[in-house]
Amino acid sequence: MLETMSKADLIRLEHFARLRTAGLVWLDWEDLLHEAIDRVLSGSRKWPKAIPFIVFMCGTMRSIASEFWRERSAKREIAMTDLAPTGENDSGFFDRIIDENQNPEREASAHEVLTKIEALFEDDHAALAVLTGLANGSTPNEIQRTAAITPKQYATAQRRIRRTLSRAIREERI
Repeated sequence: MLETMSKADLIRLEHFARLRTAGLVWLDWEDLLHEAIDRVLSGSRKWPKAIPFIVFMCGTMRSIASEFWRERSAKREIAMTDLAPTGENDSGFFDRIIDENQNPEREASAHEVLTKIEALFEDDHAALAVLTGLANGSTPNEIQRTAAITPKQYATAQRRIRRTLSRAIREERI
């Protein structure tokens, strides 16, 4: 099936992989795409013929990225007190979610990406609250309560985040 994919299909898969790995300092988009292809080819992920192949591949990548997030979250808990700025040059949560076990190059790259993401949403209280809450592992209800936003505002902020990140990745600003 992979050999019959069009260039547009490959671009869609690349774009989706980039979206799914934004903020994942321990997984590159190419690695995510290759892992998904490997799982399909090895048979560990079976393609239901009723689902379009591109949709199936995107679901596979979403699942793999979620596995990485869950594994990393289980290994490293972030307390709310760790997210609060502690000094003049400390921006808070974005500086703290970088894994200390990464090599200096990947850590610098991750810090740069997180700084760019923070800048994208610096004037959007709801979006920053959603991102912070998700990074902290909070539920949507907890995020809404903490940020004093309604479920509709929460859903709208999620859409703004998704669209803004998608546009920034497409324009290679992230």
